[in-house]
Amino acid sequence: MAFNGKWTVSRFEGLKDVADAFGVDESKRDPAKLQGATVEIQQDGDNFTFTATGGLGKTGTHSMTVGQPSEGELLGRAYSATTAWEGDTIVSKGKSGLVLKRSIEGGNMVYTIEYGGKAGRIYFSK
Repeated sequence: MAFNGKWTVSRFEGLKDVADAFGVDESKRDPAKLQGATVEIQQDGDNFTFTATGGLGKTGTHSMTVGQPSEGELLGRAYSATTAWEGDTIVSKGKSGLVLKRSIEGGNMVYTIEYGGKAGRIYFSK
């Protein structure tokens, strides 16, 4: 249950490159808008509820279950993916080649976005 709690963006890297590769509209790719963004995660086994505020994506709540298809929004674009555990990391893989990873590293949550050979990371702290 390491993902439970309210997480705040502390830093990010490589988002411009991944936004370019993902074809994100210019108006939705200013990473400075991530400052102060939060996500509250409620985990119950393989069931997750995410409540996001601020940032570059959709503000609101969505749920997913590991092992099941899921849908979401990333940088203003909708995606669908299948989610699985890889060790202690939650990995969502879309048919488009999009890969999203959530892991806990040194007490921080790291959200990695991979697409088109590019990778970006958003670091969250409690």
